[in-house]
Amino acid sequence: MRLALFIGNCTQSYENEVISALHKISRTRRYTLDIFANTVVPDGDYLHIEGLKKVFGLSNVGNYDGIISADDTMHNYDINLDLRKHLRGASCPVVCLRNSVDGCYNVVFDDRQEMYNMTKHIIYDHKCKDIGFVTGTFALDDTTNRLSGYMDAMLEAGLIIDEDTDIFHGNYWNNQGDETAEFFMNREKGLPEAIICSNDYMALALIDSLKKQGIHCPEDVIVTGLDNVPESSENIPMLTTIDFDVTEMCGAAIDIIEQYHVDLTRLKKKKHIRGKCIYRSSCGCMNLNDVLVQNYEMMRDIITEEHNNAVQCVHMNMQFGSVLDMNECVRRALKLFRNTNRYSHIYAILKNQLYAEAEEYKKVSLLETPSKDLEVSTPYPISKARDKQLEGNTNVFFPINCQDELYGYFVLQLKDDIPQYFDVVTAQLLIMVGNTLKKLELLSLQGELEDIKMLYQQDPLTGLYNRRGFENRIRELYETEHGDETTEPENFRVVFSSIDVDGLKTINDNYGHFEGDRAIKAVADCIREVLKENEFAARIGGDEFCATILLQNESDDINEFREKLYDAVHKASSRFTKYSFGVSVGLAEISSYRSILEGMKEADKDMYREKKKHHSKR
Repeated sequence: MRLALFIGNCTQSYENEVISALHKISRTRRYTLDIFANTVVPDGDYLHIEGLKKVFGLSNVGNYDGIISADDTMHNYDINLDLRKHLRGASCPVVCLRNSVDGCYNVVFDDRQEMYNMTKHIIYDHKCKDIGFVTGTFALDDTTNRLSGYMDAMLEAGLIIDEDTDIFHGNYWNNQGDETAEFFMNREKGLPEAIICSNDYMALALIDSLKKQGIHCPEDVIVTGLDNVPESSENIPMLTTIDFDVTEMCGAAIDIIEQYHVDLTRLKKKKHIRGKCIYRSSCGCMNLNDVLVQNYEMMRDIITEEHNNAVQCVHMNMQFGSVLDMNECVRRALKLFRNTNRYSHIYAILKNQLYAEAEEYKKVSLLETPSKDLEVSTPYPISKARDKQLEGNTNVFFPINCQDELYGYFVLQLKDDIPQYFDVVTAQLLIMVGNTLKKLELLSLQGELEDIKMLYQQDPLTGLYNRRGFENRIRELYETEHGDETTEPENFRVVFSSIDVDGLKTINDNYGHFEGDRAIKAVADCIREVLKENEFAARIGGDEFCATILLQNESDDINEFREKLYDAVHKASSRFTKYSFGVSVGLAEISSYRSILEGMKEADKDMYREKKKHHSKR
């Protein structure tokens, strides 16, 4: 069976839970699951939002046996409304999670009953009578259900609700904390004894905003939420909330799809999932010492994780800042995805064809030659040559876009038993790839890209690489390595050569720098002459060159390059009538990427030993 999931900002904890649960169930039942997703949806950047939407239109909904929509994860900027139009073309069942949508099958939490239970807990266990409420957006059904549960419990207890002063209309997000706090603080009858929020994000934002005003929870006011997101147990105080079993919800969605294909007549349009209240310190139910111990441990983990994410984002900025080639942009992105150890296979789709791919512990493969086998195919939006590789797996499709311009998409094949598949680093990487491709496009249109590439990586006098270009080529040799580069490249040995021109100062002093440049170019030509295919060299200083030699067999002589270069330079020098010049060549074999600097130093030492030999013969 082939299933599709459409989901919004999957860097969030709930979205990650849904993806993990559906991945496990699909793998157990041997189904193919294609996930069409986006990451962070920026406030107010409508062009970027248009670009993110385009990944949902990528799918051919007629090719699936069942579709699951996390509709409420895409309610901002009407993304879900556009998706609903797209899904109308499906001939299979469409199941919506948490949010009831007309014309679909729906798996929803019993929000009303659980919010009723939470409100009763605040009334009877904590003896509160003045209780405020924060709704979500009324575009979603669960908002009405949660508000009704609160009102049912209040009316049953004989407590009066003033809808103008007791109910704040929220938006299910964390950007209204100050506004919510101000609303309740400015009531004529003062701050409520408790405030029940329709989800955790609004509750956590409210607690932070109240804290800035010197109002503490639960000492001054009780605050509760709903959803039990990871942040709720990491907060100080830990948030009292309502938990629903995401795995049960996802299992129910797949059960509906299976039942649809067996006996459609027995299917109900809506299935309810029960939840449970979790009482913690934000309502005063948790022991203070336990709270302090747990919060200390969790805050330490959070700080470490956030620090690591920030460092990764900084490193990515450094890596992409110097990219001046589409191939290099895609290569670096696939390496970064591969090195997270979360994905068994990664594909990059650009120009409507499979452009590159990578597997665990293997080199990134660029597939630049246009081929019908690499074109995007109808059953799967990837390529005719790779359709079979997606079957039976969970494949996540992310857009590669810069604002509303879509360049292509990545396909990430999920491994099993990973705690979290996507995070803020994922979002940053996707944005950086899109922005880099846009930069390259603009430079190319202005006719400047090739000039910048040459200036950035090429020595203008000799046409060899400069130091930066040489270092980039060195890195490519070790691209087969996973994570930290510590092993040798496959199928060959790497030798580093340090080359110094002998006699250049004498030529410059006696005949001028023009003649000195002629000698330097002659040496560069000799180096090109003796290098084999895939070997490369650079000019890294006035009279300094370096070269990388690749030995294919154990029996290859490390000194062969040196002898050939000595011979070539001697012949070239003999053609100059006014003066002569030579070179000194040092060699060192490099055992790993980490030993490159050590190898360069060893080659320099060997070069100076050669230079002494040449001086002693004069």
